Order: sequence, then structure tokens, then C-alpha cells
Amino acid sequence: MKNLLSGKRNGLALLALLLLLIAPMTLLVSHIELLAPVSDWQGAFFTLATHSAGSGGFIVTLAILVFGVMMLKLTPKQNLAKAMQLVLILLIGFAAKTGLKQATESPRPYTELLAHQLLVPNPDHFYQLSASQQEKIITSVSENVSHWRTQHWLGETDYSFPSGHTIFVAICVAFFGGLFLEHKRYAFATGMMVWAATVAYSRLWLGMHRPIDLIGSILFVMVVYALLPHFDGLASKLSQQLNLHKRCTH
Repeated sequence: MKNLLSGKRNGLALLALLLLLIAPMTLLVSHIELLAPVSDWQGAFFTLATHSAGSGGFIVTLAILVFGVMMLKLTPKQNLAKAMQLVLILLIGFAAKTGLKQATESPRPYTELLAHQLLVPNPDHFYQLSASQQEKIITSVSENVSHWRTQHWLGETDYSFPSGHTIFVAICVAFFGGLFLEHKRYAFATGMMVWAATVAYSRLWLGMHRPIDLIGSILFVMVVYALLPHFDGLASKLSQQLNLHKRCTH
């Protein structure tokens, strides 16, 4: 276990810090009124934040972070080992998100509003409806709820726990943030923490998640990251084979 944790303390420390940053959000949730009017700048800000970790923008975010790691000038072997780690933890994170949502079947917070507005008998009933029926109900509440929120509701009608967006930002904080901290790129690491906390709060503000969804997602990533293999040996062998192949072709 000690070997597994080697080199991961920075990433795990940042995840623990992210949990501390999210803790006060549990107090703010009760003040988030989904029926309240929303200014365009506020809606655009939280939409941009949530998109940066969603299906439409996570690739761009990854590309920016990978470019940041390239500036660290790691050795080819280190880059290969880190790439294998990143691919594995992303695959585990995305697969687990889908599986856990189906296993827990936790209704999203906005379905509670739909029930309160008497559009569905209870939050669970929303998930028994067809896609077209769900869309019709969400559209009908648009008279009282800002489109900055309902557009996200229409795009995500699956279950709430865990938060896929938070799983992604937690992976980025552990993996990239840990690397930046290790190489004393403190500004980059700080920026990542601000971004991660903003994405997490955006999920609460939009009515997509509860604090427990965020906390559970981060704890899940902490466990997976702690148990993640280093791939140093495999990367070393692959690097040797690649170098040998280059010599043979010249």
C-alpha cells in the first residue's frame, strides 16, 4: 500500500482540500431558490463552468491540462506512465458513474421541484415517464424557472448520484493538480482548485445535484486514485521497445 501511495500525496491532499471547500456549500444549498429569476451573466457563468466538465467540454479541458503537463518537461517514460494512469482512472470514473446511478436511482433535486409544482406525484415518478413526457413536463415549468436551468434539466434526465461532473473535476484535481503541486506550479494548482469548486457549486445551483452527490464522488475518486497502479515498470519496458524499434528503423 505504501508503494501505491508513493507520489500521490499531493493529489490526495488536494482532494481533501476540495472536500473542505465543498463543505460550506451544504449550508448554501437551502438558499438556492430554483424558482428565482436569473441574470444572463449569472446563468452564462454557471453554464460555462458546468460545461467545462461535461460531455460538451471535458475534452477541451483535458487538452488544456495536458498542455500544462507538457510544460513540466517530464521524461518520455514518465509521460507514458502518467498517460496510462490518466486513461485508466478516466475509464473507471466514467464507467462507475453510469453503474452507480443505475444502482442508487437517486432522483435529481429538480424533480422535487416538479413534484412540488404538482407536475408529477413524486420525484421517482418522473423516471417512469417516457423521454417525450419528461421533456413536456420540464418545458411546462419553464414559465416559472429560468431557461438557464431548464436547458440543463432537459439535457440530463438521468439519476443524481454520483455527480459525473464532480468525478471528472476530482480526477483532474488529483492527477493534474498533484503534478502541478509536485513541480511547484502553485498558480496552476490554485487555479484548478478554484475551477473545481466552481464546477461543484454550479451543479448545486442548477438543481442537478445535492452536496452528498459531490462528496460521494470525491471520496470515490480518492479511493480509486489511491489504488491506481503507477505503471512505471510497464512504461519503462514500452519505452525500451520503442527506442529499440527506432534504432532498427534508422
